[in-house]
Amino acid sequence: MSGKVDGVLLQCTFTTAQTYVIGDKTTLQILGNKVTSGFSLVISDFKGVGTYTISDSNIATYLPNVTGLQDAYLSTSNGTIKITSYLANQYIKGTFEFKGQNYVTSATKTISEGQFSISLVPAKIPESNNSTNNLSAKVDGTVTGFTGEASSVMSPLGKLLTITTVNGDKRLLISIIDYKGVGTYDIAKDGTGVYMKDQGQTGSFYADAGTLVITSEAGNKLKGTFFFSGGNQNTTIKTSVNITDGTFDLPFSKL
Repeated sequence: MSGKVDGVLLQCTFTTAQTYVIGDKTTLQILGNKVTSGFSLVISDFKGVGTYTISDSNIATYLPNVTGLQDAYLSTSNGTIKITSYLANQYIKGTFEFKGQNYVTSATKTISEGQFSISLVPAKIPESNNSTNNLSAKVDGTVTGFTGEASSVMSPLGKLLTITTVNGDKRLLISIIDYKGVGTYDIAKDGTGVYMKDQGQTGSFYADAGTLVITSEAGNKLKGTFFFSGGNQNTTIKTSVNITDGTFDLPFSKL
């Protein structure tokens, strides 16, 4: 994955693509980075090969520092993402261009000549259980640690809270729409909860019940507890997951 940022080439050294089924729509997210810089592309109603206009539903982001989301240049209305070639579970290729704005400083960046060519064949990533873990939960009774961060950003539906964590192939994600700070939220009704045991097409589970409690968002930290349960995203597979005893103390960025 690569693109020019105001004419200067950024060649990513690590890139991933993942699809998520939410309701009757498939969301595609593509992430690429080089050290601390990178790109994020989100298509909310992915249907394969085609041209997708960046709008409130499709989002493109340039991050000059992936550890500081307050530095992001976000586009929700200016640009396109083109999928030129796609084969499920095998590969995805395409191009992108957009103009992003930093919502803190109002500065802009023009991203041009963007392109990506990504293998979708899952690669096993070693798990970690070390001092970097800042979220812990029991997954079907087994304590599992994750490392991640949280951010809030204004969207057409109100403030959006996103918690993103990882451990090897595993992912645990929570988002809340119309986030209002410290308080209690119904994960299934107010947003989404996702647990991915691996990067395969049948490895994701979506919350159909659960609660997120935010106890503090002081000092650029988000603290709280959570639990949720849900079935496999592939409804033909009658499996489920139960996430309990969740706690977190995450870096927190407000955009």
